[in-house]
Amino acid sequence: MTADLPPLARALARTDLADAWYRWCDAARDWAAEAATTYDEDSLLTERGSYAPLATGDFLRAFEEAGADQVSRGSTFPGPRHRSFTVVVERGATRCSLAVQLGRGLNSLECDLRVTVDDELVGGPDRLHALARTLRLARGEDVPDPAAPYPRPIIGSRSQLEVVAREVVGLLSAVAREWRA
Repeated sequence: MTADLPPLARALARTDLADAWYRWCDAARDWAAEAATTYDEDSLLTERGSYAPLATGDFLRAFEEAGADQVSRGSTFPGPRHRSFTVVVERGATRCSLAVQLGRGLNSLECDLRVTVDDELVGGPDRLHALARTLRLARGEDVPDPAAPYPRPIIGSRSQLEVVAREVVGLLSAVAREWRA
């Protein structure tokens, strides 16, 4: 089943991305129960029912604290983007680089993953939402809300950001550690 997948999808099939992605998209989940830190003002829900946008620096800090090897402003997404950053996890010669674009006025995460070995591109770039969908379908599972074009995490609390950052860094670390084409 996974033999027909491209190398990056095969590597991610050995992780929990297929399920984790859809869980990360659940802003209503009790993220505080999974967070290591207690936040005085955790929820970002506004009186209008939307979420107050976090500063890009809040995202950078969360991924740094989650153990990423490098986190920097700007990303490899095409076109100029002010609210974007790149998260890098390296294990030996393997480097996982996640370009993250934040939605305008939202805390939504659009994630583009690429893997290099000895500075040579060996996987990606591919969108994580597309890879999660591909993996679920390859396993013969349904995709939550198939009518939606794709789900993406919309960060609704500081605890959600903490947990998602920690788990994304863990996922990148697993891919980098276990990479094989």
